[in-house]
Amino acid sequence: MYKTVLVRQLIEDGARLLQRLDERGIPVRAAVWFSDPEQSAWKFVLVTSVASNPGPLEAYMQIQHAMSGLDLSILLDDIVVMAPNSRKFEQFKRTMEGVAKGAALRPGGSSEGVAFDDAYVYRWLENEPARP
Repeated sequence: MYKTVLVRQLIEDGARLLQRLDERGIPVRAAVWFSDPEQSAWKFVLVTSVASNPGPLEAYMQIQHAMSGLDLSILLDDIVVMAPNSRKFEQFKRTMEGVAKGAALRPGGSSEGVAFDDAYVYRWLENEPARP
């Protein structure tokens, strides 16, 4: 099976999008580039309470709005939104624990992420900032 490589441009664009979401008060508890073996593609996973009620549609709309004006190589199709209390996220957490193989998932600083073979972690289970 062929595996694509996560390129620096996507890592930088992910950081820019995450910063824009923070600026707009969209709470993001986890942000991870993850190599999806089922699709042979990298997906930008964003975990936010905005996806909780009534579902992820509102979160996708807010993300799409935040993306406007940024010259990103990320498409909305590259993004997977999960609610922090969802079954999907519980499964993803177990997957990430396997990817990390006991290593810390939390980045050391706010400007750098943590790289693994199948993931790049910007933020992992941080408390959500209060919405303005």
